[in-house]
Amino acid sequence: MDISDIKTQHVDDSLDKQQAAVPMLVIALHPNLNRVGEVAPLLDLDREGRGYVSRNRPEFSKSGYAGKPLADQHISRSPLIIQKDSDELFRVRAHSTSTEVSIPGRSLQQEYLLTADDMHEGVILTLSQKVVLILKFLPLQHMIVPDDNMILGISPDIAAVRDKAKNIARLSLPVMIRGAAGVGKEHVARSIHEYSDQANEPFISVNVAAIHDAVAEEELFGVVRNGQRKRGWLEQAGSGTILLEDLEDASEKVHELIFKAFKAQKVLAVNDANSVALKCRFMLTSTYDNCPENKSSVLWRLNNLLSAYQFFVPNLVDRREDIGLLFYHFVAEQWARVHAEKAMTAEVPTDLVVQLLMFNWPGNVRQLRNVARQIVIDSRDKESLYLDPQLINILANKQESAAQTSSKKVTKSRKPNSVSKDELIESLQNNRFELQATARELNISRASVYQLIQRFDGIQTAQDLDEVTIREHYERYNGDTEKMMWALKVSQVGLRRRLKAMGLAI
Repeated sequence: MDISDIKTQHVDDSLDKQQAAVPMLVIALHPNLNRVGEVAPLLDLDREGRGYVSRNRPEFSKSGYAGKPLADQHISRSPLIIQKDSDELFRVRAHSTSTEVSIPGRSLQQEYLLTADDMHEGVILTLSQKVVLILKFLPLQHMIVPDDNMILGISPDIAAVRDKAKNIARLSLPVMIRGAAGVGKEHVARSIHEYSDQANEPFISVNVAAIHDAVAEEELFGVVRNGQRKRGWLEQAGSGTILLEDLEDASEKVHELIFKAFKAQKVLAVNDANSVALKCRFMLTSTYDNCPENKSSVLWRLNNLLSAYQFFVPNLVDRREDIGLLFYHFVAEQWARVHAEKAMTAEVPTDLVVQLLMFNWPGNVRQLRNVARQIVIDSRDKESLYLDPQLINILANKQESAAQTSSKKVTKSRKPNSVSKDELIESLQNNRFELQATARELNISRASVYQLIQRFDGIQTAQDLDEVTIREHYERYNGDTEKMMWALKVSQVGLRRRLKAMGLAI
């Protein structure tokens, strides 16, 4: 590989703006657990303003082709109706069906009002306490569950990661994988390796931030001592892959050693006279969006050199439609390890799945896997999977801490009309203009928050912004969505969604 040929390819992992989103239903729980992850587009709702959900329709599938209806005896043949009132308002109507429909956080009703923001984030629908669905705007493309389970998920963002992993696997370019802790960066790197022609070669993962300066050269390059040669990490990788984790948190000496080896394309073990050609492919993971150092540092030059192709792995909370599929996969995986002598017959409680869907998952996929492991261990002799109340409290407290930025607490329910404009503005600011968190603080429904925003002058959502204003602020703040959020006073999540739709990099 010629080092001079390496050029960074800046990748936008969002879907192409031409891939329009339509209302979709995703199965998060079904009596037949093999159906978890199946999806059904509500094309009638998108085109004609009404969609129908019953025992016999719509058809769900994991392949993108013809599928099967819910076909559960607890679901009525008479449909519940999902109705589009406008581009911003939808209704779930259960007047003409015996199917009980519930939405977490709302009292049991025969009709629920939903906003477009609700639909973009995903609405959890429980049908007759047996089936859990997620109603969400999703693109028709990529709604396929892969057979290999290497990068599992049906969300558009994870589908983009999977597609790019397959594409880059055929090349020998260095790869930078960015994302928050626990999103599965190492798993993505390993998948790229498995997709590549070097799948049978070694895959070596090294946390370079943990390498001490005193032994850095020996660890990376190897050492000859007492006539015995110990190979370093780079040589052990052979013609396979070396994954350098947390490179930006490693010492300057480690940066210099890796930079030197990559530039020379060879390594020289300590006390050895003969160098060894460097044949492995480099991959890196980072929790930073960008290199934290200045351009004069070795780290910046190394980061730039090894980031010939980079992409971002999304947070789990931003792809809730994947949670049911991932959870069932982890439960099956952990059950086979922990209770290998016993087939899994435990029922998956509806309430458990709803709770998992509602958590914010600050620890991302890793945390979900750990929770699945604990549930499996605690459920050995039980008829249904068991979520320990203490674990519920821990997860709920983490979610509450992440969501609450104000010390105000409202303990009694209130009427939306009692919320003043000033109070609404203050609460929106306290909660970074996120409607759900604002609704929780004010103790009113999310739909009521949206209606109040429409009522009061001078308050808006990201959906209300015109493209000219968005582009002006995008250029003014160099695409920094945090600064844009405070300047425009709209949700950062909604703003990022608008930027993606406009084809602007974020």
